[in-house]
Amino acid sequence: MLAIATALPTSAQEAQVAPPSSTREGVYTEEQAERGKEIMRDICAECHMDDEFMGTFIKSWAGASVGDLFEEVSTKMPEDRPGSMRPREYAQVLAYIFQLNGLPAGEVPMSSSIEELREIIIEGSQG
Repeated sequence: MLAIATALPTSAQEAQVAPPSSTREGVYTEEQAERGKEIMRDICAECHMDDEFMGTFIKSWAGASVGDLFEEVSTKMPEDRPGSMRPREYAQVLAYIFQLNGLPAGEVPMSSSIEELREIIIEGSQG
């Protein structure tokens, strides 16, 4: 019984130290990015061009969590109607931004849960 009790905390500790995932691990789907592209064209393009979100933009967020970026965008954009889009739409826009920067798509859609997104670290573009 004592051996089992001492083994459990070790397993729990191992689970807690698992590294967060990164944007280089395919944290969005191609379909999400395509929807994000449509949103960018229909809403964001009034003020922003795609190239604003490439290179320097993504590098400036390197090391931060996707949740941090999601929170920033979802509380401040669009500028004339901050927070007016659905969380799923903000995730789609981020997926498109990641695609613009050459970050790989994966098989599972990016969550729109800020808690889950805080577990994903932004790594700069691959190019």
